[in-house]
Amino acid sequence: MDRLNRRQFMGNITLLTFASMVTPLSLAAQSHCQVDHPLAPPDPVFSERCPNCGMTRSLWARTWKSFRLAENESQACSFHCLAEMALKAGQPPQNVRTALFLQPRGMVPAEAGWYVVGSSIRGTMTRISKAAFASRSAASDFARSCGGDVMGYQATYAMAGTTIERENAMIDQKRVASGKIIPPVDLKDECVVCHMYPSRYPRHRSQVSRFKGRIDHFCSTHCLFIWLGDAGNRAVLDGTSGMVWVTDFATGRWISGRTAYYVVDSRFMGPMGAEAVAFDRLDQAHAFVRNQGGRVLEFHQIQANPSAWGQPS
Repeated sequence: MDRLNRRQFMGNITLLTFASMVTPLSLAAQSHCQVDHPLAPPDPVFSERCPNCGMTRSLWARTWKSFRLAENESQACSFHCLAEMALKAGQPPQNVRTALFLQPRGMVPAEAGWYVVGSSIRGTMTRISKAAFASRSAASDFARSCGGDVMGYQATYAMAGTTIERENAMIDQKRVASGKIIPPVDLKDECVVCHMYPSRYPRHRSQVSRFKGRIDHFCSTHCLFIWLGDAGNRAVLDGTSGMVWVTDFATGRWISGRTAYYVVDSRFMGPMGAEAVAFDRLDQAHAFVRNQGGRVLEFHQIQANPSAWGQPS
């Protein structure tokens, strides 16, 4: 073997030896970056739903959050929904716990976690992913493989709050395009309670979306809560199939009926008389009360006692 061939042979041996050392690490890193998110198949151990967007924990367990807001225990699928619900209430969330991205059945105090922001993994409710890890070293290892910046909880939460408005514009379009929300068509879609056309009441229209794209339209929250007063209809909201959408009176946006704030017993009348006027933000609901009277209730309060405001149970 001449000198050149010997040199090539030794070089090839060196490359093969190096490759055998790094390939297992590369494959492991790649598997972390390509882990199923959302979970596929869904994990049946989880039955919760995000009240803000309707997404299910059985799919989105890797980015799940639990927290306390005012007097209520709540959950969210993501930093986006966590920050948005806090913005609606006008106060920061308390006792926040977060799922770990690679061990979604584990939850840790969010303040103790470390987050890889902007990696190659899929985001939840946003293009900018935010994956939680129990330690800074674990987050740094993930970032080296999958990209992104390692950040603490407060910085990650603050970042989520600054992008809500821009992200919501994209989310609103996607919900309509995907059929999760179907705006009512005049002279076609009727209120299932009173048979008026919801399209003619753009600040009051509501709907309940069901499994496989079925939509029940309502002209107003008056009719919506009459319909939900029936136990059979209310069962639609259990599990993972039903989502209530109402119209934010201030902006005309479709918003989650579960996280809306409702002004009841005011001087203002809706299409069917007494109305639970829906607002996305608590401060806007209180401003309405100062002008029109009434009081503010949350969805679960109306559900628990539908006769507690000016309409029949």
